[in-house]
Amino acid sequence: MAEFQMPTPREFDAITRRTEQRKTHHLLAVAARYDRRSGRVMIALNTGAVVGFPLAVLPGLENATPDDLRKIEIEGGGYGMRVARLDADISIPALLADQLGSTIMKHAVARVSASQANGRLGGRPRKAA
Repeated sequence: MAEFQMPTPREFDAITRRTEQRKTHHLLAVAARYDRRSGRVMIALNTGAVVGFPLAVLPGLENATPDDLRKIEIEGGGYGMRVARLDADISIPALLADQLGSTIMKHAVARVSASQANGRLGGRPRKAA
């Protein structure tokens, strides 16, 4: 196994810059709360948008009570949401992709996955000359 090597200060700065640039292109959570009236978990995103999800689509929260949802924490710089009382962790990017992703994007992801799997098997067979 390879030995870990500490990055130089210059490499560390470059990694930090790349990470900050990537964060501006992702939808990340900045806050979350449970809305009793609508029965939805409302998630405020870094773009200013607020999206609400019924409990049925949130893994681990399907049978949650309003008391269980009193404290919802945002973790991982906005990439995750945690409900400690239920020991439930939810990936924000995965939730958004699953629930709000367009069918065009889902088909594109499926094509890429199939192409990668085909490439691992040796790719498309050659035509006989």
